[in-house]
Amino acid sequence: MLRGIYNAAYAMEMAARNHEIVSENLVHATTPGYRRQGLLYEATASAVPPPSSGDLVAAPTATQAPRSYLYLESGPLQQTNNPLDVAVSGDAFFVVQGPNGPLYTRNGSFELGPGGDLRTRGGGYSVSGQGGAIAVPPDAANITIGTDGTVTANGNSVGRLQLARFDSPNSLRRAGPTLFEGDAPQEPPPLSVRVEQGFREGSNVQAVQEMVSMMLGMRQYEAAGKIMQSISDAVSQNTRPK
Repeated sequence: MLRGIYNAAYAMEMAARNHEIVSENLVHATTPGYRRQGLLYEATASAVPPPSSGDLVAAPTATQAPRSYLYLESGPLQQTNNPLDVAVSGDAFFVVQGPNGPLYTRNGSFELGPGGDLRTRGGGYSVSGQGGAIAVPPDAANITIGTDGTVTANGNSVGRLQLARFDSPNSLRRAGPTLFEGDAPQEPPPLSVRVEQGFREGSNVQAVQEMVSMMLGMRQYEAAGKIMQSISDAVSQNTRPK
């Protein structure tokens, strides 16, 4: 019976953790470049003897710590007509310089810093170019970004956006709502990706799907709570002095 209580408690813990992840997904349903998360948890099997036999059988025991994972499918392209909004079509990330090294993002909402350097909007991280930071002259009136990521100001090239891809994207570690850390980045093969100026990639969160997941999680939590209460009542009745 105690194992049943532990398993019910574990189920309640997983439902609560799922609720947290779904809530975060819903919060960022309109955040450009956001990648929704899911929860992965596993039950291991331990060998225990059944009541009527000495033979060992496998009984489920939930002991694995849960972990979140990313849904990496692309979000919808949203046209903004802002020349500093760009989106990547294909398997690649923009590279920006974080406080502790390079970070990777699908959020291509950029802006110009006080010195004309290209930065992430709101975060202030410098956008990496092929040869370093990209700086736009202060008198630039016309900024264009080509499909290969080349940035041109007043007809003169000022740099090319650095793009990175990963053989195992699920190894990326979240460093912010739309920022990731990763190891062994590679340059995308030629013509495998396309940079779209005047667009940004929306979140890949489907609000209706997340609401359904949240309701299912609430039912799971309630059911596990009732099971725990039933087992607790049975234990109390069987151990009550007569």
